[in-house]
Amino acid sequence: MEVKDQTAYCGIYCKDCIHLNNEYSELAKGLQKHLKEIEFDKYAAIDSEFGKEFKPWDKFSIVLSKLSDTQCEKPCRSGGGCSGKPCKIMECCQDKNFAGCWECSDIEQCDKFDFLEPRCGDMPKMNIREIRKYGIDNWVDKRANFYIWQK
Repeated sequence: MEVKDQTAYCGIYCKDCIHLNNEYSELAKGLQKHLKEIEFDKYAAIDSEFGKEFKPWDKFSIVLSKLSDTQCEKPCRSGGGCSGKPCKIMECCQDKNFAGCWECSDIEQCDKFDFLEPRCGDMPKMNIREIRKYGIDNWVDKRANFYIWQK
């Protein structure tokens, strides 16, 4: 698969994302199924000193459900967006017939990246600058760290 196919419209390199072909979604689905079969929710609801740590079951169940639902089987371009869901960046590029945001002159002022910032910081825009500088086929080894906690 070519670099362009692995590069989302926003400049994110899909292969760096923890959701692409992850193992945890399938594991979470298996755990969900098993816990439902043994009716663990009923066990967790019992008010007892033994197992009191299971009281926040509802919150755990929500997180487990989200973990099972965040796997991307394909990169953004071929998969219809991140986790198969298009975002406003993808829709904007497609509306303007852009291969990616690197073809847009308003990238620095664009607020469509706001939802990415808590986890990715300025990485997508930094990648877009590298794509502009080196081209879509030659930028990938100059990309920024995917997540803000990576050094």
